[in-house]
Amino acid sequence: MSIYATSSGIAVTDVRVSNFRSLANIEVVLGDLTVLIGANNAGKTSFLDAMFAAIGAGRKNLGANDIRVEPGESFAPKDRTVVVDVRVFPIGPDGKCALAFPPGSFWTTLWGSSFIIDMDEKMDLIEFIAFRTTLAWSDAKGDYVVERKPLKEWRSFDTWRETPLNEKTITAAQLEPIALHYIDAKRDLDDDLRKAGSFWRRMTDDLGLEHADIEEIEATLSQINQQIVEKSEVLKHLKTGLSDLQNVVSADSAGIDIAPVARQLRDLSKGIDVSFSTCGAQSFPLSRHGMGTRSLASLLVFRAFASWRDKKVKESGDMVHSVLALEEPESHLHPQAQRSLFGHIKAITGQRVVSTHSPYFAGQAALSDLRLFIKQGGDTTVASLDLKQLTNPDHLRQLQETVIESRGDLLFATAVILFEGQTEEQALPIWAKAYWGASIHELGFSFVRVNGDNYFPFIWLAKSMGIPWFIMADGEPIPVTRLEAALKKAGCETAAKCSNVEIVPNGENFESHLIANGYMQEIEVALNVMSGKENFLDQYIEIHHGKAQSKGNGGGFKDYKSAGGRERATKDAMDGAKTKLSKPLATTISSLKDPARQFPPNIRALFEVIAAKQGIAKLEAPLAPEDI
Repeated sequence: MSIYATSSGIAVTDVRVSNFRSLANIEVVLGDLTVLIGANNAGKTSFLDAMFAAIGAGRKNLGANDIRVEPGESFAPKDRTVVVDVRVFPIGPDGKCALAFPPGSFWTTLWGSSFIIDMDEKMDLIEFIAFRTTLAWSDAKGDYVVERKPLKEWRSFDTWRETPLNEKTITAAQLEPIALHYIDAKRDLDDDLRKAGSFWRRMTDDLGLEHADIEEIEATLSQINQQIVEKSEVLKHLKTGLSDLQNVVSADSAGIDIAPVARQLRDLSKGIDVSFSTCGAQSFPLSRHGMGTRSLASLLVFRAFASWRDKKVKESGDMVHSVLALEEPESHLHPQAQRSLFGHIKAITGQRVVSTHSPYFAGQAALSDLRLFIKQGGDTTVASLDLKQLTNPDHLRQLQETVIESRGDLLFATAVILFEGQTEEQALPIWAKAYWGASIHELGFSFVRVNGDNYFPFIWLAKSMGIPWFIMADGEPIPVTRLEAALKKAGCETAAKCSNVEIVPNGENFESHLIANGYMQEIEVALNVMSGKENFLDQYIEIHHGKAQSKGNGGGFKDYKSAGGRERATKDAMDGAKTKLSKPLATTISSLKDPARQFPPNIRALFEVIAAKQGIAKLEAPLAPEDI
């Protein structure tokens, strides 16, 4: 259950959207801070726009371009309607959804006739407000028309679009106290300083001075203007040159006056500038700083606006619930600043709904606050984590620390490929590029090393969020046993029944599989490249033959000169140089002219499954060695 701020006494808890751009039919449960994640064009901005259309300050104008167009359609049929439902709950002193609005409260007076009384899962009576925004074609007006009406009930998601409506229209006065403010990725305080209606101008247009103070200041401004003009030969010359305006425009004109400084305080506020300097450096106006600084400054101005608005409204005896929709707050900021940004956003008054592409930002969010947007077949789906499944506190810790905080980038991946160690981490991306003709980053893949057998948190997260996942695992008995345990814990079938899990056959590992499949010559070439020596393996055999073997390898002495000795030496040399050998080995094999030998059998099998499930065709013509 989400915990909300208690200052306003309410929270926007649920938003449902249908037929809005790529959002065919989605539901998003909102917390106090909700973080929207996912790849580009997954639907995050469309969701923020849909929210703004329903409860935005100023209300976004909707039109034909916002109607969802299905595959194969040139345009949307006129009987297709955009629907956005919003539900608002009362919040108790404990930050949880309360059973009812307090009698006689501000919200009761505002919405009392539109309250919905329903029953929750515990069969307790609950009270909330819910309303619908629709965009539908009107034959009478020859255009699309927006309407907002209260709902009579809040149905289950399966049948929500058939929910009956109250004929009474929601008024602007009822929406104003929960109006959503939207700050898009193009925010720039330097523009806001001069743009009417910006949060800066809304705060500075009235500086809150007494009338007597304003008169005194404006008299001083008039004196300053007079002094500047009297002492400036340039301005006096300009004034003389403009005097002919009297003769042309109006005979009874009072004359020409030049005001280098605004004389009225309301005009002076329009010219307010902000300067900023780093430690030990000269102060410069924001217009001369980079976009990162200006973008962050714009966000901080909204934070000041929200807290000031909240303070003033409460002083008047009314209530307000601030809702902020924020698009990509990390824009133009370096990684450390992106991490720091999270605390600033948490400090903003009210609810916040933030879309981000930053793993540094998303990695600091609570697991329950993440909403993953994925586009599948042109339509957007939204997933969140059901943390009730994780009854072991250690699993929650692993998920937060091992996955979200350390590998948050996988939340934005089109597919996640898991493997055990550094060898695969360095070699697999090279083979992937040779197979598809594109880097793993271009493909949108995250290749993730699980550091041995720590598969569970990665599998559970990917499965819960609907992110396609694949595994390449060594076939040795202990790793396979641990992999099977992780699959079972995550609620998956055994490895043999999972087509997305590829285990090296015959109990082999990565190195022994290559030797068994006839890659001895390529391995020796790669060892030479790695070491810078022409006959590395021969020298290795001469140095290490007859030396004591570790107990883990059976004890005794190393025998590299009897039958099969060269293969044993090769495996030992590979084991001792995994991190150095991986890249030259993958490059050497993937550069072979024979397409049948460019990919070892287990890697080819894994890539074929990925290609089939992700709909990515294999590259027909192999890449040149220098392009791999």
